[in-house]
Amino acid sequence: MSLTAVSAPHHNAAADDAEQPYQPGWIEVWTGADAASHTWLMFSGVTVSPFSNVYENGLRLRVSGGYGGYTYTGERRSELHTFTARTSYAEALAGYLMRLGPVTAKAFAGITAIEHDIAPYDPDNPVQGQEIGPKVVAELWINMGASAWGQVDASWTSAHNTSGARVRTGYRVWEDTSIGIEGALHANDMGEDLRGGLFTRFAWNGGEFSIAGGYSGRFLEEAKELKDPYATATLLLQF
Repeated sequence: MSLTAVSAPHHNAAADDAEQPYQPGWIEVWTGADAASHTWLMFSGVTVSPFSNVYENGLRLRVSGGYGGYTYTGERRSELHTFTARTSYAEALAGYLMRLGPVTAKAFAGITAIEHDIAPYDPDNPVQGQEIGPKVVAELWINMGASAWGQVDASWTSAHNTSGARVRTGYRVWEDTSIGIEGALHANDMGEDLRGGLFTRFAWNGGEFSIAGGYSGRFLEEAKELKDPYATATLLLQF
């Protein structure tokens, strides 16, 4: 189970007001929560654009972190045991944003620390304790005509060999209110977890709010296990 591959929300709304034009800020702050039947995670972060506004090409500095928990069961010495875990992460990244026509691309590199505290101790779980390692992130936003858009986020760190990828495609049904579908894959040295669901995204000048829900499970091991419901909510503000 991987609870630390959460991607930063990507805001791409752009609207004009003839009387009071919107002036993009240079700081993005986000916070959110993610939950399923046996996992939960709360996360937050900030991205700073020191030499330009948040929509222009330029350097980006990002720090983020989160705290959560999960449970799992496993057979140890012919007996079934339940384990409870607490997990946390913190990261610091530097990167660059580049706009290429309808595509906005971001790339980051930096360092992350991830901790998994398991109780009772599980001798068969390779994902325990704290690990620190390099991290790389890639994020793409694609405008597909006037109303449709796509989003692809991917990350990897050597800390517990944690990785994540998420794909979204949405359609603006009214101004910048979008609905769409999403899929995600989270992994670490313990295994992989797949997600698939729907989302709604509400955007405005200076922020966005999105909610998503669907089903997750150990799809790569047994397809029938894609049956655990999940829900995610994220709020992003720009200053």
